[in-house]
Amino acid sequence: MAVVAVVLIAASCATASGVSTVEINSIGAGEDGPGTGVGDPGAPTGSPGSGSIDWSPCVGGPLTGPELECGSLTVPLDHARPDGESIELALARSATPDDDERIGSLVFNPGGPGGSGIEFLQSAVLLMPPEISSRFDLVSFDPRGVGASTAVDCDTDLDDEISLLAAGDDLGWQALIAEAEAHPSTCTPETIEIGPWLGTNNTARDLDSIREALGDDLLSYVGFSYGTRLGATYAELFPDRVRALVLDGAVKPTIDFADLDAEQAASLDRAFEQFASACDADADCALSTVGPTLEVYAGLVDALAAAGSIPTDDPARVLTPGELELAVIAAMYNTQLWSVLADGLADASVDGDGTLLQVLTDTYLGRQPDGTYDDSQDAGFTINCADNHIRPPVEVVRLQSDETAAQSQWFGDLLRASTGCVGGPLPVDPLVVGPAAGAAPILVIGNTGDPATPYEWSVEMAELLASAELYTVESDGHTAFLSVPCVEPVVVDYLVDLTVPPPGSSCANDADDDVFLPAGEGEFDQLVVFFDCLRENGADVPEVTVGDLLADPSGESLLDAIDPTDPSFGLAVLACEDLIPGS
Repeated sequence: MAVVAVVLIAASCATASGVSTVEINSIGAGEDGPGTGVGDPGAPTGSPGSGSIDWSPCVGGPLTGPELECGSLTVPLDHARPDGESIELALARSATPDDDERIGSLVFNPGGPGGSGIEFLQSAVLLMPPEISSRFDLVSFDPRGVGASTAVDCDTDLDDEISLLAAGDDLGWQALIAEAEAHPSTCTPETIEIGPWLGTNNTARDLDSIREALGDDLLSYVGFSYGTRLGATYAELFPDRVRALVLDGAVKPTIDFADLDAEQAASLDRAFEQFASACDADADCALSTVGPTLEVYAGLVDALAAAGSIPTDDPARVLTPGELELAVIAAMYNTQLWSVLADGLADASVDGDGTLLQVLTDTYLGRQPDGTYDDSQDAGFTINCADNHIRPPVEVVRLQSDETAAQSQWFGDLLRASTGCVGGPLPVDPLVVGPAAGAAPILVIGNTGDPATPYEWSVEMAELLASAELYTVESDGHTAFLSVPCVEPVVVDYLVDLTVPPPGSSCANDADDDVFLPAGEGEFDQLVVFFDCLRENGADVPEVTVGDLLADPSGESLLDAIDPTDPSFGLAVLACEDLIPGS
């Protein structure tokens, strides 16, 4: 079930019975040579001893009060200078109620880079297997530069600003480079100052400070997507402090990022073609009466190129050609969005309505219900560039972008517009990778149909890390734990009992979920009907659309509009409980 559905239903059921990141890598580009800074990138190996964390109930968000606690931890900006400038890390925790069975803390990173761990935890606690939540305090944090942790702050408005670049468009490329070079001028002085220090090595040292502050001798950790880079880096810097690391959807373990984009481009194409094949074979897919999926998409690309845009339900905004390509990519991350994408493509091709497609793009880019954008895109760019010491001339950057575009039949113009790390910070501490010799056994999970982190990257990660074991999942979508049922017992056994699956182990996604359901039977559609029922039965709740639900993946805005203590709300929930998705 979609995270927003879980969150909203949890709020509803509380009265009746008592949400990654996606990421497109834009790294590896912009003079060769490392940045200036701290010498050996692996040092220091010690933790500065930052003290304890004072926990108190979180305020705001889908979960408030005793369900989720928040706290902060002071860490050095430069861990080699523990008495120098410091930054604050924001954390959240869901404590296990069973102290007798408690193993310790389990720390999460949701990916990105740029993903908020606090926002992730607000939803993940509802999806977590009880065998884990009963044995661990579930902990996550906003990494340095992200969210509530001294966030990157640039004046970025992405409305209708997704660039495409046609092959051979010299003037367009020059404009993109000029924009990239000017980007730092939109950022605060503090962002410019801390940017070079936001790389993964320093975040790994922050993670060790968190481990120490939590009172754990060894780290138990789950990292998704970019979170696998963070986990692998931690294991390299602190191999003797690893208890258990789950690395799900591994990012290619390399210090040369030039080939990441091209490999990801090919993977995105494969995922889109798999979506198209599944849609064409299912009469319940919204495109079944419109035409072959790939032809519909190609026709839309041509139509938007000619018209420049199509309208949405927001009179102030239109769907642009760049937003169309990014909407499709965004939907590839989660098969639960395939039906939404099909609906959006049908709406756009038949009715000229770009609303659903724009919502998919907005969700990917971190657009908030109030029209502002979170810091995830700027933070991700800054962190990637703070990891990457390679700065080729802009001519080479263009060649790399052209090579990436050549790997994609469907998204080439979007990928060709990447300017890499032009305008990004020079790292003071370039990324270190493996082999993490001496670390305890590490579990790497790879999805064969992963669009964002190709399965081959998980194979490479498992081969690099000396103590790693690869678990293969035959499934579509980005990452597997908390979304593919057959993975759950493997992760539970590993985290609780430290049992590593035998070499060559795998499972197939045997969930009986039909990604294309008849009109009106999808979970988002059912939630809309559920809210309609609540209003009809006297509850003071807003009218919502599928687009509203997608635009608010945490459910925070919708929950803010609900008063679960209102007796009329409780009575309405009881009257409508049969309409709750999954009931």
